[in-house]
Amino acid sequence: MIEDFFNKMTRQMLRGIRVKNKDELVNRIYKYFEEANEEPVVFHRKYKLDDVDVSEAVIVDTLLLKKSG
Repeated sequence: MIEDFFNKMTRQMLRGIRVKNKDELVNRIYKYFEEANEEPVVFHRKYKLDDVDVSEAVIVDTLLLKKSG
């Protein structure tokens, strides 16, 4: 969820901007946080933990490594 939030912030607010110094960047980021918190959006996961069947075997594909030598 955190990665999604920062990805959205980057796309909406940070992409293509120029700042004069670090303080200006920090202020813009905090302003974005304030604006995002004014109208919070509920995050809905695609899957529920109850839908996951833990009894199923996990299949892992492995690549054969060539021996160097």
